[in-house]
Parts: sequence; C-alpha cells; structure tokens
Amino acid sequence: MISPAEVLSKLKENASQKTQDTLNSIYEICIEQKERGLEDFSIATIAKLGHKRGVPQAQSIRNKSGESYRALLKAFSDAAPKKEKLE
Repeated sequence: MISPAEVLSKLKENASQKTQDTLNSIYEICIEQKERGLEDFSIATIAKLGHKRGVPQAQSIRNKSGESYRALLKAFSDAAPKKEKLE
C-alpha cells in the first residue's frame, strides 16, 4: 500500500503551484484528523475543516478537476485502520 505521503509527493510532481498548495493543505488537515484519533477523511469534512486554509468547497473536490484531491483523501482513508464489524 502506498502511504499518503507518497501519494502527495506523486500528485505534486506535475501540478501547478496552486494545486500543490491545496494538496499540502488537505494533507495537513488529514494529518490533524489522524492525530485527533479521527478517521473521517470525507470530502465534506475535509472541505469544511479547510475552508479557511485554501481547501476548495466539497463540490469542487467532487468535480473532475478535484481528482488529485480525491486521490489524496482516498489514500488517507485506505491507510486508516479498518474497524471490525460486529456480528
């Protein structure tokens, strides 16, 4: 599995400076979520937490142009420990 840091690095390779800055902001917010013990890396949550830090609104992240942002959020979600389902 590729770590979120590796995904961030890869996504930034050919991105504009504005996109790189946004990716960095999303990454920082996701790290803060992890540090709080939260595993909510949903588009809505990250957009809400990052609205004052240059993160686009949720709808912009969902649009085609937000593909790299969604990939970074997916990397965090995939890296989060999976909770066991109770039967």
